[in-house]
Amino acid sequence: MRLGLTLACVFVLCALGIVALLDGSLPLSAWMPGGDALPIGMLIFSSCLAGMFAARISERSRQAEQLATGLARVNAALEIQVWQRTNALSEKVGELEQARAEAVSANLAKSRFLASMSHELRTPLNAILGFSELIEGEIYGAVGDKRYTEYARLIHVSGRHLLSLIRDVLDLSKIEAGKMELQPEPLDVVAILAEAQDLVGAKASDLDNRLSVEVEPDLPLLMADRRAVLQMTVNLLSNAAKFTPTSGKIVLSARLRDDGGVSIGVRDTGVGIAKSDIPKALSAFGQIENEFGRKHDGTGLGLPIVTSLMELHDGHFKFDSELGKGTIAGLIFPAERSLRGVGESAAAR
Repeated sequence: MRLGLTLACVFVLCALGIVALLDGSLPLSAWMPGGDALPIGMLIFSSCLAGMFAARISERSRQAEQLATGLARVNAALEIQVWQRTNALSEKVGELEQARAEAVSANLAKSRFLASMSHELRTPLNAILGFSELIEGEIYGAVGDKRYTEYARLIHVSGRHLLSLIRDVLDLSKIEAGKMELQPEPLDVVAILAEAQDLVGAKASDLDNRLSVEVEPDLPLLMADRRAVLQMTVNLLSNAAKFTPTSGKIVLSARLRDDGGVSIGVRDTGVGIAKSDIPKALSAFGQIENEFGRKHDGTGLGLPIVTSLMELHDGHFKFDSELGKGTIAGLIFPAERSLRGVGESAAAR
């Protein structure tokens, strides 16, 4: 800007000098010795160019200043927007973190409540089961009317069902609260399967289903929690018996995997479920609506508990089903829990 003003001043002064020479105010001989007019022409031409350049530079300088001012305003506005959005995002993150903390706290409180409630409910329920069993068996003498014996039997059956539901809720609450502790010990898989078969076999026989056991020879001992393994096996076997129509087939199996691990599986020819319903079946309290499902009460906690117990054993639960064709479920234990060699003699019995 200053350069443009300077050049403009030079142009004006030159122009005034030329005008003074032309109108005779200054003697030409003082400027052109010998009367040569070429220097004057060059002076005029240079002055014109200087004026043009000065005007152009001045205009460009003004435009540059305007552009710089505009950019500064835009940058300032962007900085304000960035600050506002960053501040809003920070507040939102804080709200989400607070909501997450509250949800975790509420979930832990729920789990503690369920664990406490389930424990308190089991004590009187065990008494109900015990007394109803005494009445049903007429241990201390005849009860008279046979209807009372039937009522006692129904009380006992209903009580056992209620106790299983409470046990499921208690187990899930312990798992969610991180209070479930395993008691690993060397297990004879064959013995576990035999016990599960004894517990569920009658239910399968009631529907005239054929229950068979297939076990590979020389299975190793399994380092796992006995109660948990039996619970998972009975759970899968009970589901198979529950959802397999009359004259179906149920197979309980155990084998040594190629990676050295042990798998316990249950497959059936039952009603099965659609592929799209498998995630729901594996979620807590998830129950599939179908004809068989409505006939049997339950919490929908069996498969989620199996999944969690397998994770505690560093293994995983494999579940596959097809509507109308049956279900295949498997407990996959890693090789680290196999005691190869130690259990060969025990498994062969």
